[in-house]
Amino acid sequence: MLAGGRASRNDAVPTAYLATLDDRHATLALRACLLAFFANPKRIVPRQFQLEATLALADGRDVIVDCGTGSGKTLCQILPNLLFPTTSSLTISPLKRLQVVQVRDAAEFESWGIKTVCINEDTPNDSELWNRIRDGHFQHLIVQPEQLKVFQGHLPRLARLLDIPKFIKTITRVHVDEAHNHVLAGLPRFGLPPFRPAWGSLIDLRFRLPKGIPVQALSGTFPAHIKSTVIEHLHFHPSKFLDLKLSSNRSNTIYATHRIVGKLSDFRNLNFLVGSPHTYLRKAIVFHDNRQESAAAAAHVDQLLPRHLQKTGIVCHYHSGMSKDYLTKIFDDFSNPNGTCKIIHGTEGASTGLDVSDIDAVVDYGCTQNMSTALQRGGRCGRRGQESLYLVMVEPWVYTASLEAVDANCTDPDKPISGRLIKTSKKPERTGLAMVLYVRSEVCLREMIRRYLSDNSPQALDASTWCCDRHHPTDPSLDYDKSAFFPGKFLYLSDDGAVWAGDEEDAERAMLDPPKGEKRKRRRGPTNRPVDDRVELHHLLKTYLEKAHASDPLRAVRTRTSILSDTALVTLATAHPTRIRSIGDIVNMLEETTEWEEEWGSQVFNVISEYDVDFVPPVARTKRTKGKNKAKAMLSEDDDEDDDEVYDAPRQNPLLEVSSNVRRTARKGKASWKLRPQE
Repeated sequence: MLAGGRASRNDAVPTAYLATLDDRHATLALRACLLAFFANPKRIVPRQFQLEATLALADGRDVIVDCGTGSGKTLCQILPNLLFPTTSSLTISPLKRLQVVQVRDAAEFESWGIKTVCINEDTPNDSELWNRIRDGHFQHLIVQPEQLKVFQGHLPRLARLLDIPKFIKTITRVHVDEAHNHVLAGLPRFGLPPFRPAWGSLIDLRFRLPKGIPVQALSGTFPAHIKSTVIEHLHFHPSKFLDLKLSSNRSNTIYATHRIVGKLSDFRNLNFLVGSPHTYLRKAIVFHDNRQESAAAAAHVDQLLPRHLQKTGIVCHYHSGMSKDYLTKIFDDFSNPNGTCKIIHGTEGASTGLDVSDIDAVVDYGCTQNMSTALQRGGRCGRRGQESLYLVMVEPWVYTASLEAVDANCTDPDKPISGRLIKTSKKPERTGLAMVLYVRSEVCLREMIRRYLSDNSPQALDASTWCCDRHHPTDPSLDYDKSAFFPGKFLYLSDDGAVWAGDEEDAERAMLDPPKGEKRKRRRGPTNRPVDDRVELHHLLKTYLEKAHASDPLRAVRTRTSILSDTALVTLATAHPTRIRSIGDIVNMLEETTEWEEEWGSQVFNVISEYDVDFVPPVARTKRTKGKNKAKAMLSEDDDEDDDEVYDAPRQNPLLEVSSNVRRTARKGKASWKLRPQE
């Protein structure tokens, strides 16, 4: 909701500020207050910083709006349109993949009577629409930066309009929303190229617009090193631009960290999201580093629910590999306070624009690579003022990584702890210093955030009830036990190597894994199917696909790849039989939807299961030996009960009653080509 809120007896016009203005500016400010109050049913009363930003634009001055998520930055973009209805604004905004999000963004401005259109790669090539854009019919254009210059070898239609003087004259001001992306996404950093270079080319737009068009840069995370770069690259006049800074602190948000036990792939680390027995759920977003992890984690958490609640949409994965229809469906449900979906496992790219007011918790599953991204994510919870928690779950290496490579004189706190990066640098090398220090901190986490943002305001350390999970010697009442927030138990590792559900002070904690030495380590089975077995299974799956599509009543509008893509065929043919023991394994492996599972899952599983019905699991291989040691090794193979590593042979799939005329034969030498190994 826009800052300012509904009008009340205590929510008055900032008269003290108005008294400092000359007649012209005071008149504009009062008009802005009246228009904001009557133009929207919410009866908004602008705050002082919103009026300051508006008046600066009216004077042709550039503006930095540095204030937290949900503080009212959008009103800074709305007020100029209300004051000067015959002029147009151009807002550069991050990618919002879902049409429903774009419609929501436009609808917010439309609710104020401001004609708005969103322009991205999906904007229809409608001559009438583009003629209206060219002629200045819309007061507000919300555009992706990629639409302003050559992108993927093509010159977008909006970029072509920038060469037409008639269109250029309609643009009166430019807003750069989420302006930190200019640095984080648009510029080379630490040896790596930008992943969205269009963000780094915004100065080109400024050069194409008439001289004197003001630019307003807005962000909820503007640490000093990012802000100074934006000011320099966008050519803000050092003595004329207005720098507005409000505290980004959200007093209702509690901050916490937790050390992951073992690896990220051990999703028992997420069991705290669901209680046993099931009682309630916190509405939450869990961020993951990649699509596969988000899908697998969602499947694990869903299985923690009572059986009758599983696969009902309470827990969903959400990433850019899913169809737009699926993402829109999940977005609508999660955005609805009465919706079914309560927990989303997503990735950063897909979750852009997933701004929902009743989110109780944001969880980073794995250390975030830089502090700016972490704070952007943490700002998604508690937006309606409810008690909320931002939790960073970190891998064990974060606590032991060396910081010797970090330049002590570096002014960028997000500089990777390894120094300079290359394309193949791993996550531990890419993680920024500020994030590592935040996780390792023994002092207040809110204080660490204050330092990062250079927030010296009196409100920077305010906390509604609790502050964070660190100890506060001067006020222990601010200490918070994160286990009280979620219905389930966190995982802990004791000194002897035992894994526990619940910390040592929890009287009901349970041991999940015994101490080291009491249980033999198990060797993981093979990941991929033997190469000689892949070709025939690939052929069988392809034959099935052709028959399934031929008999599909929707084949006229549904292609074969919507059933199984070429990549999916390779993935299934490559996966080792022990990795496909159920339909759910296939669904998770292909990251498919529930609808796909119901329609095609059992058929695909039957093809693979029948092929593997006489599969014999390989025995554990011993180290290669030569000469006289070989006989000794062979004699000792049967006497290996005390070995620390034991491979448990998986159970074979039951014989399915499916007819087939395919004989399994020795396949060595039959393949004239090889499938690409699964990554």
